[in-house]
Amino acid sequence: MTISKLIKKFSMTFAGTAFVALSAATVAQAISITPTSNGNELLYEILGSGITIATDSINYTGASGASGTFTNGLSSGIGIDTGIIITTGKAIDAQAPNDSDKKTTDNKLPGDSDLDGLIPEDQTTFDATILEFDFQTEGGNIFFNYVFASEEYVEWTNSKFNDVFGFFLNGTNIALIPGTSTPVAINTVNGGKPLGTDASNPEFFNNNDPSEGGPFFDLEYDGFTNVFTAQALGLSAGTHKIRLAIADAGDAFLDSAVFIEAKSFSDSLKEPEPKSQSTPNSQPKSQSTPNSQPKSQSTPNSQPKSQPTSDPQPKSQPTPNSQPKSQPTPNSQPKSQPTSDPQPKSQPTLEPDTPIKDAQDIPEPSVVIGLLAVGFAGLSSKKNQ
Repeated sequence: MTISKLIKKFSMTFAGTAFVALSAATVAQAISITPTSNGNELLYEILGSGITIATDSINYTGASGASGTFTNGLSSGIGIDTGIIITTGKAIDAQAPNDSDKKTTDNKLPGDSDLDGLIPEDQTTFDATILEFDFQTEGGNIFFNYVFASEEYVEWTNSKFNDVFGFFLNGTNIALIPGTSTPVAINTVNGGKPLGTDASNPEFFNNNDPSEGGPFFDLEYDGFTNVFTAQALGLSAGTHKIRLAIADAGDAFLDSAVFIEAKSFSDSLKEPEPKSQSTPNSQPKSQSTPNSQPKSQSTPNSQPKSQPTSDPQPKSQPTPNSQPKSQPTPNSQPKSQPTSDPQPKSQPTLEPDTPIKDAQDIPEPSVVIGLLAVGFAGLSSKKNQ
């Protein structure tokens, strides 16, 4: 094998290895969805400590493929690494890249009466997906972490045509903006329309809309909330019922989703994981502007038609959603040290095509590097003559 052939072989090998390594790193960034419509699988994925489930009460309502489990959520930027997803369309459509501004699947299913109570009276819901079950709590409390995402951001912000979701504990919605009694919805958590104008609680919103400079995250949905915690404190002894529900509102167009963190449905708070694995395209959350704070938090979707009276409605508590910057790693490789007189009196010459041993006979990489150095020096010397 000649030196020129050896150089070519090493170059091709190095390029191929680098491409494989880079491809693997890129793939690892995107959220991965495994669809399932099995209510037991979905529930036990999110079930944590201190909760006892009435197994015969578990019920899933929704289209096949509308729900599933997910991994790599932190890498994608949503603040939850693993858990379940329930949608108004197809769960697998949550996977990156965000190559559509209007991802839609019409499952041709009815809506839900509880969700109808959270939207304007002249509208109805479609394509409802619901996971419901009965449970008892050892400590008298429940907590679980979630993120709401939608394709209706940013275009349909501050309109009456918004998808809707809710977590109905004994009939009362506990999916609330932290520290308030206002339901989390597109019109109550957003960056405004256009972005930065007439925003509502923009500090809790992440823009991913291709029409507004995105996508910035490895996720299909055009916008999503920070990680929120749904909670209820001081529940009475005995069995309680909860319905985790989401639906299209007004029509079956444009999909939305709720991500719920694995093992977080518990009688003690599970702190959300920090967003420590931000993606190369990630951008800061929407910047609030002088117009970013709404004049009022009263929006078309912000108040339900009626409030159930079974249990008092607890307020959600904010959860940390810290995103520490990645720490740079120092270059630990020292510069190569010369092994001989750095300025020899004469440079040996060697024709670049002088035959040498076959590559498999070369005992150490250092020998190959030395031969290459000698070859290049020879070419340089020949050129200068």
